[in-house]
Amino acid sequence: MTTAQPIHATPTPAPSRTTTADLPASGRTGTVSYEIRCTEGRRTVQAEQLDSAPGLYLYESPADIDRDGPCRWRIGHHAGLLIAAFRTPDAARGFADAAGTWADWTLDADTLRRHHLGDGRDQAALDHLLATVDRAGGHMENCAAYGPYGC
Repeated sequence: MTTAQPIHATPTPAPSRTTTADLPASGRTGTVSYEIRCTEGRRTVQAEQLDSAPGLYLYESPADIDRDGPCRWRIGHHAGLLIAAFRTPDAARGFADAAGTWADWTLDADTLRRHHLGDGRDQAALDHLLATVDRAGGHMENCAAYGPYGC
């Protein structure tokens, strides 16, 4: 007589969430191919997955994007969207360290906006995000957004 074994169901994440397991695994070099979305189109760059902020990536901006901007190091969301720009990779990592526990960056962009920023209407949350970027020495847009004098 065979004893029935219990069935262990694997929970399925909500469709609007990307789990850490769904994100690309780091290779031996610590970098992965990462697609960014920008005005110039989509680009594939080499990026570092940030252990302190799962769902965020650190990458150097391609040469044809924000050409004259001094902030070449970017933090991007796993959907390919720019979060912030920084002058050095260490400054970008500093932001990730500070912001890593503030939000669940593995959420898809729309859910993240709704859950953590109130669809852009939660001024306290927006101020917190901007202050965290600012303290790390970065800014939210490309350097060109700051006009002829740069960032």
